[in-house]
Amino acid sequence: MYCSIEDIRNEGVTDEQADDAKLENLIKLACNYIDTMTGQFFEPREQVLRLDGRGGKILRLPVFLIEAYSVIVSGEEISDYVLYNRMSDRFYPKIYRNQGWRKGILNISVQGLWGYVDKAETGYATPELIKRAAMKLALYNFPDLGDKEAQAEKALSGLLQSETTDGHSYSLNGEILKAMYENSLTGDAEIDGIINQYTRYSMELAVV
Repeated sequence: MYCSIEDIRNEGVTDEQADDAKLENLIKLACNYIDTMTGQFFEPREQVLRLDGRGGKILRLPVFLIEAYSVIVSGEEISDYVLYNRMSDRFYPKIYRNQGWRKGILNISVQGLWGYVDKAETGYATPELIKRAAMKLALYNFPDLGDKEAQAEKALSGLLQSETTDGHSYSLNGEILKAMYENSLTGDAEIDGIINQYTRYSMELAVV
């Protein structure tokens, strides 16, 4: 999970309001929402993904590959590849092979440690912004922490209402702001901004 029960407790949720089991469920729902909307995940996970070979030298991956355990092409394990697993490669994860990737349908199997993560002193960690988004989403879905109208009003107040640049200016009236809010992901400007920041809009598909 991207945040902990303790994180939620530190925001003022008491045992009387919700027990640990309920908070854990809210956190899981928040994490699943983030994964679905961004198209990736934000903790280290050991998985085997199967991909299509397309004949080129670059095998694009659906999520960042932290470490490759094995790469198998059409039943044969290979080692003559270069894994791009620098932190700067997290949005464009790939494996390079000079002789190219043999064409086929789900003919490439990659076993390894996957996830869009930050480096930490003891391995890898969920990015702090994702942790905050998960925590806020869990609180947002908590029924006893305020009504939706108040949350909507708060979200609207966080939207940019006017701007002046290069001698030009504009302003947004209340109806436009309301439409922006209603068409946003969650209605919370901070959560939506974080999700948009980490969303991959062009992704390769893989089978787990």
